[in-house]
Amino acid sequence: MATRIIEMDGPEPRRRFSDDDKARIVSEAMMPGASVLDVARRHRVCTSLVYRWRRTLLRDGVASEALPLPGAAFVPVEVANVPMAPQPEPLGPGVVEVVGPAGQRIHWPLPSTRGC
Repeated sequence: MATRIIEMDGPEPRRRFSDDDKARIVSEAMMPGASVLDVARRHRVCTSLVYRWRRTLLRDGVASEALPLPGAAFVPVEVANVPMAPQPEPLGPGVVEVVGPAGQRIHWPLPSTRGC
């Protein structure tokens, strides 16, 4: 496998984010169930930057706190009347069963199970 070497002259240039980019990233991080760490990684920024942008946007009134997740609720479920598949008969001690792809079954006894 080939190795690729990239030479860089000096530090990586500082990235600049527009106010719209900051608001979009912060709103994504504030969605119910979202992880700030996951959002930050996806946009290649550190989490402290997302928290700082959120604090600034909340202070300036541009963003509002995310709504809490709704509580747990029961959902009605209807169970279908499906017949159960027949269960195979239990094997005796020391018997091995192999089921083939077409459903064929092969049984053979083991003379001793101590070596297993």
